[in-house]
Amino acid sequence: MSQNSNTQLQNNSQKPPRKKIYFFRKVVKDIKRVRWPSAKTNWHNMIKIIVFTILFTLFVYGVSIGFTHLWSILGSTPTN
Repeated sequence: MSQNSNTQLQNNSQKPPRKKIYFFRKVVKDIKRVRWPSAKTNWHNMIKIIVFTILFTLFVYGVSIGFTHLWSILGSTPTN
């Protein structure tokens, strides 16, 4: 009986074989499948982003100036 329990302990202490996961190989394979945009498309998108950023900055600046002007008309000044 002690030999049987000893065998069970040995069987339980052995780790089952691990299934290998090739994560980085899968990542490289997926990157190769991606259809990357052309240089022309990248330039167009970059110009769109820069124009949007400038317009949004001007909009926020205009709203800020507008509220500052409104507060000065109402007699209160914004605090720093």
